[in-house]
Amino acid sequence: MSESSSSNQSSQLTRRHFIKNTSLGAAALGLSPVVLPSAHAAKAAGNRKLKVGVVGLGGRGSGAVRDILTADPNTILWAVGDIFEKPLQKVAKFEKKYSGRVDTDGGKRHFVGFDAYQKVIDSGVDIVLLTSTPAFRPLHFEASVAAGKHTFLEKPIALDIPGMKSVIESAKKAQSNGQSVLTGLVWRYSPHLMEMHKRVQDGVIGEVLTTSSSYCGGGRPNKMPDIKYKPAKMPDMEWAQRYWQNYLELGGDGALEFMIHGMDRMSWAMGDGMPVKCYANGANIHPVKGANAWDSFNLRYVYADGRTADFFGRQIPGSYAPSGDTIVGTKGQAFVSGSAASIIVDGKTIWHKKGGLGYVNEHRIFTAHIRKGEVYNDVVDKHKLATSHIIGIMGRTAAYTGKLITDQQIMSSKDVLLADIKNLNFDTPFKPRESAVPGKTPFV
Repeated sequence: MSESSSSNQSSQLTRRHFIKNTSLGAAALGLSPVVLPSAHAAKAAGNRKLKVGVVGLGGRGSGAVRDILTADPNTILWAVGDIFEKPLQKVAKFEKKYSGRVDTDGGKRHFVGFDAYQKVIDSGVDIVLLTSTPAFRPLHFEASVAAGKHTFLEKPIALDIPGMKSVIESAKKAQSNGQSVLTGLVWRYSPHLMEMHKRVQDGVIGEVLTTSSSYCGGGRPNKMPDIKYKPAKMPDMEWAQRYWQNYLELGGDGALEFMIHGMDRMSWAMGDGMPVKCYANGANIHPVKGANAWDSFNLRYVYADGRTADFFGRQIPGSYAPSGDTIVGTKGQAFVSGSAASIIVDGKTIWHKKGGLGYVNEHRIFTAHIRKGEVYNDVVDKHKLATSHIIGIMGRTAAYTGKLITDQQIMSSKDVLLADIKNLNFDTPFKPRESAVPGKTPFV
């Protein structure tokens, strides 16, 4: 089917029918359908204090602690863990800001090391915030679910397809056991975008034909110094953990670590269906010596009904850095530009709204479900955000290889970016892969 035929397909395959038949599910993953809570129904937390533990107290971990304490005034910070000791100093700031809502037993529930995640999980918490280096997310999530905890997963929730399948299986187990799961794709919880997409889903702009999304920044986050400045006695793994955003193996590249937000908005607009193929371009325009993560991606996705969606992302200092969406329907368009969203029909703006990101709102929704005894799960249920991550991996793979990648191909990938992650420590050897070269890098 040609890409130009998308507009002719809208009368044959409606958007609602498309969503129903192509959303990530049993067929895409070869997994059994999600089981709703039955024998293990969720127990309502009511008004009791909810004990929160955080694994990984970097910038996003600190933010997640603030977000959940702000969202639910009857939560307390109970335990903290990180592979490094210094981030735990932030607990003192939480104690000042949230008086009476930090109880780590005088620091006895401060845990340091690669096994800190398990100690936080076992400390008596109700909710675990998983915000450490993303490479560890599937392992930590599996442990949290096994211990019966409600879990927040910062994005990205997995970096390769084997890891993604592990996360989906864990999410299904959590749902069956009555445990709630929330991811960190905060645009989904931004009130103005929630309202706009509700209008789009209700057909205000007709059937969605195509979407173009962008997510750009003015530079790489936590840009690594030249590798020559690594202290001679510092293990390679320790250096890599300190600058994980620069490494494919630890952060998933910019496509997963940063640009996933824009790909998620694109997927949202397209109905969260799984595209059937992707071809792409990308580059390391301003490479960081010793690192392998790219700074630019251009992705084209094709859906089963012939519709297409495009994504553009880059992290280059001094460059124009747009973040937004253009959603084209049979009756009109919807636009997102930064904090503003608009809907235009017949050349007239019929709706416009501004708003902030949903950092606090997502935790408000999350804890409200826990208190009511209702299971919330946006990995495989509410938004199926596993799909957005697989789309990201698919796009990254298409760009790396320079090949056309199908949905069946990407789901067959056996590529594990970092092996034996359960047994990692600072003495584990670490040698990053060479930066990908399109047309030469093979599909695994």
